[in-house]
Amino acid sequence: MRATGPNPSFDAVVFDLDGTLIDSVRPDFLACTALFEEFGAAFVPEFWAEHVCGNAEGYPALFEVLRERAGTGRTDAELQDRLRAHWERFFTPDHVVLMPGVFPLLDGLRAAGKPLAVASSSAREWVERWLGHFGLTDRFAVVVSGDEVTRRKPDPMAHLRAAGRLGVPARRCVAVEDSPTGTAAARAAGCTVVAVPTALTRHLPHPSADHVVADLLEARQLLTDAVVRRAVPGGSVSRLPSP
Repeated sequence: MRATGPNPSFDAVVFDLDGTLIDSVRPDFLACTALFEEFGAAFVPEFWAEHVCGNAEGYPALFEVLRERAGTGRTDAELQDRLRAHWERFFTPDHVVLMPGVFPLLDGLRAAGKPLAVASSSAREWVERWLGHFGLTDRFAVVVSGDEVTRRKPDPMAHLRAAGRLGVPARRCVAVEDSPTGTAAARAAGCTVVAVPTALTRHLPHPSADHVVADLLEARQLLTDAVVRRAVPGGSVSRLPSP
């Protein structure tokens, strides 16, 4: 874990959804791999991880790589249709799973009186589908989806809107994200940023994060320690930066 600064202090937590609360990252990886295989091309996981994962605007760049490798003249719209077919195959409850440690983390924060929000680049229908599927809906006071903002991550609009709806300044929020795109958005919003990379993005640098942790269980320890440190003056835990 990378950590900076003394004197922990935060009033709310804003979570990403995809790759942070639910593992929809691996199903997308599998769908994109299947798309390349459909056209007889070798997939490029490094490019996908850096430019597509966590970035809804990254698929046209991936399609360009596919055209170069497969020698196909298919348009972005045609390739998007084929990718959508593979998404239907992999974006199912058999493949999209809850990240370990979600319930202990969320319930611990709520018990400590910290309001919670989701700030996602995905469409509202998608966000509500999976929050409902996993029984997470009532854990969040605010949900901001990608179709509610005019600029998606790495723009900070979703985080700023989530913080605003919570009634908490973004500088008093901790943002939990999995991708460099998401951490850049949270940093631009002024949040304290905790990165929880997935296995498929762990090799990437996360320069916008204040903390990089292995999983949500470690994130829970980090945030719980911060709550304890704030509640007990003179306590020994000192991990989150003050605003």
